[in-house]
Amino acid sequence: MKRTLFAALAIMAAAHIQAQDPFTNYQMVNTTDLFGTARYVAMGGAMGALGTDISAISNNPASLGLFRKNDISISMGGQIQDAKPYDVDSRGRFSFDQVGFVACFPNEDRTSFFNFGLNLQKKNHYGNSFFVEGALGGGLSQTNQLSGLYSQFYTDPESRQAALPVRAFDALLWDMPDGIKANATGYDYNRLTTGNLYGLDMNFSGNLQDRFYLGATVGLDFLNYRTSQRYVEYRDATRADVRVQDYDLTSNRRIHGTGFNVKLGAIVRPFEEDPFRIGVTVETPTWYVLTQDDSYFSFASKWKYQGYDEPSKSYIYDYLYDQGDYDIYNSQDDNFMDFNVFSPWKFRAQMGSTVGDFLAWDVEYEYAMYDYTKMGYPESYNSDGPTINMDKDRAMTTLQHASIQGVHNIRAGLEIKPLPAFAARVGYNYWSRPSKNGATFDQGINSYAMDYILGTEWMNLGATNMFSFGIGFRHKSFYADLAYRYRAQSADFYAFDDSWGGTTGLLQKQKVSLDRHGFNVTLGYRF
Repeated sequence: MKRTLFAALAIMAAAHIQAQDPFTNYQMVNTTDLFGTARYVAMGGAMGALGTDISAISNNPASLGLFRKNDISISMGGQIQDAKPYDVDSRGRFSFDQVGFVACFPNEDRTSFFNFGLNLQKKNHYGNSFFVEGALGGGLSQTNQLSGLYSQFYTDPESRQAALPVRAFDALLWDMPDGIKANATGYDYNRLTTGNLYGLDMNFSGNLQDRFYLGATVGLDFLNYRTSQRYVEYRDATRADVRVQDYDLTSNRRIHGTGFNVKLGAIVRPFEEDPFRIGVTVETPTWYVLTQDDSYFSFASKWKYQGYDEPSKSYIYDYLYDQGDYDIYNSQDDNFMDFNVFSPWKFRAQMGSTVGDFLAWDVEYEYAMYDYTKMGYPESYNSDGPTINMDKDRAMTTLQHASIQGVHNIRAGLEIKPLPAFAARVGYNYWSRPSKNGATFDQGINSYAMDYILGTEWMNLGATNMFSFGIGFRHKSFYADLAYRYRAQSADFYAFDDSWGGTTGLLQKQKVSLDRHGFNVTLGYRF
């Protein structure tokens, strides 16, 4: 991969925002991963009906009602991506997964309990580094889309005016109205994302006669997302035997903020003398109040405008390949965006049981309505910051519904205790494909967010399979658990929308591996 003159791209100034879109919003707020205590992870997160683990309140708040002793625990580990990272980026990252406690308050005869729990737990890990190299032909170029977006505004001033096409035009990446100068022959793209989504759950749960369990969780989320990316396009402009770098588009962005949600759950033992139990959970949408700042983009182009060719009335350009010079075109300064994301409703059903002190199992189903994720902007401001009133972005919501679908999750877990002090666990998770077939990132919609778009790429995510196992040790009140998980998922990457140049279907998708390994350890004390 060519990296010539990479140092020149560090000359970036001025902050500008990258608008959010359905694909980025899903990437940030989805919880199709598994974090928490090592016991919970090893059993695939299938503990909503079994309970007696603080991480299980993320599936069913009533699970805390099965505790009979106070408990305190802390969990940490690491994440390792399977694919080779870009350049010198690291495959592995430290992960702080969970810390929390449970306090139990029984009645006089200890037949009923009121329990309180507080747990900080990771919900999403954004760390990932990847790159793709793609061939272009048949008139394909990112500038087709950029020119089309600019022309849309040029001919219809009532449409959205995007910053990226304007800066691309300033960088002389196409002629107006004559179109692009030459066909591209290839591109490189790399992206690095970092950050995490954490949830702080405050849980209240209780039981009646050890058969009926009710619980409620108030959740506060903390989101911190960063990404940097670079798109490089090549043309054989002056020498057919050399791959000539035409222009670079680089961008950075940071998104941070908080979210609020509520979970309500119930567990029932339908048969008095049988440990079999059934659970149900309803989780409200999470209302995220977010800010995007510390964000900018930059074009670095080798094209130089030299005036007009009068007979043809077209522009004349000089391609500065031999000199290796670049012109840098930065985004505008002093821009940021406050926005809201309203994540979907989630519904869960669980069942599980135990066989003496030897075996425990749990099977669960979840449906998350990600196609109904909504986005908007604060309607007003006050001295303490933006209000959480949402002015709905109907165009973006429509695009969300056309691009992302509801996700089904099936998970199962099994625990075996051949010895009182030792346990072995195994789990499995399946999440259905979130991206609809043929989903595209339509940047021609009449959305406020499109005024600030910084890139043209998107990924259509495939289904996810996760396999996990672990072991646990107990000694009196102390316990230690270990877990490993393998998360397998692939995605189809598209560098731009090829429909703008009248060449729909020619751009080849690039397969991206999102597989990763995770491990964690939990230390706890129950008293």
